[in-house]
Amino acid sequence: MRISILLALVAATGSLGADQRLSRMTAIYEKVCLSAFPDDNAVEALMKTQDARELSPAEVKVTMNADPARGWELVDGKATVWLELPPFHACSVRWNTQSIDDLGIYRTVADAYESAKGGFKPMKTFDSDHGDIHVHAVGEQRTLPSQAVESLFVIDQHITDARRRDVGETGVVLRFVHQITQPPNGSK
Repeated sequence: MRISILLALVAATGSLGADQRLSRMTAIYEKVCLSAFPDDNAVEALMKTQDARELSPAEVKVTMNADPARGWELVDGKATVWLELPPFHACSVRWNTQSIDDLGIYRTVADAYESAKGGFKPMKTFDSDHGDIHVHAVGEQRTLPSQAVESLFVIDQHITDARRRDVGETGVVLRFVHQITQPPNGSK
């Protein structure tokens, strides 16, 4: 089934269950981050066609700190699309969920992209704690002829502090990322 058809079906159903939401976020990721990105102008134009609200510099800073970036909130307010500017040129779709379910639909889209491009290899799994937030990332990457590195990965983060979890902070922030990192010192 084409992702655009899937997106239309999900939109027609109204409220989104976890599986429908994952399908919708995957469709947005495919359309914006795998098809339009790394063309920043194409990403911006696509977000305008989605009637997404561009985040203010202050809102962007909350998530990105000092990293140069732009962000858009989807019209339903349930997810954001991010365009990180070099040196970590990346496009991501982020949303909150109660749990991480079967990522099969994401794998289907990512596998198709990676197969069409070729050369992707698994990345080392990343696990890190930042205060009471645990960050976990898995994905694949390839080295481009320019020596830049192209990566597709899934990041999940959740609160590990037992007191915060006891009062209901049990959700997960999930993001799908497509990143192109230039070689160190601009070498080619």
